[in-house]
Amino acid sequence: MNVSGPAKSQGVRSQTLARALDVLQLLADGKRRSSQEIADELGLHRSVVYRALRTFEDASLVSRAVDGRFLLGLGLAGLAKSAMGDLEARIDRVLQELSNVTSTTAIFCGPQHDGAVVLTSTRPSNRLAAVAIRVGTRIPLLDSAPGLAILALQEAREDEPAEVTLARQTGYVHTKGAPFVSLEVVAVPVRMPDGQEASLSLVFPEGDGDAVMLVRHLRSYADRLVAPADTWEI
Repeated sequence: MNVSGPAKSQGVRSQTLARALDVLQLLADGKRRSSQEIADELGLHRSVVYRALRTFEDASLVSRAVDGRFLLGLGLAGLAKSAMGDLEARIDRVLQELSNVTSTTAIFCGPQHDGAVVLTSTRPSNRLAAVAIRVGTRIPLLDSAPGLAILALQEAREDEPAEVTLARQTGYVHTKGAPFVSLEVVAVPVRMPDGQEASLSLVFPEGDGDAVMLVRHLRSYADRLVAPADTWEI
């Protein structure tokens, strides 16, 4: 099976830019690395990696820690804030209400290469203890409810996992123990108004939730996410 992520359109691409973006993707896991460590992990020459790092550093997309290793810079957060605009606040508000209504942790994910990245995460304010999922967490598209839900938004492919085909029919994905050990996840695909693919999910300890009821809530709140901004009343 060879399903590694979102279907890619055909066309000419810049190999230099693609390699530079690979550097950012690698650093997205939060681990600090030297230019040589990055080069070794990506199978690139150190000079190629260093040029990319220096360029990103000039734009504040990459920063250098006191030990000389590289990490993502605050400039990326600024770009993300500009791109999301008021949408980020709206998503936060919807997810927080969803968490409170269901007493579970809600996460909103978007695709990134062969993974799904947690863009927003909220915990119920009415519970002293709840599952904590860090914003920026990367989870595999092919081995997680959030990722499989995102793949269900794409056109059917002969080599796609059976879970994606089923999710396209049922409108949701339910997993146990993957990608989070001892946790269940239910997720629904979300096509944002601008066409971007995403997923909305609820995470809770195994056996501690009614999946059917949670899916109903997910669908209701997913509809609110994609509704025109002037109709929102939260």
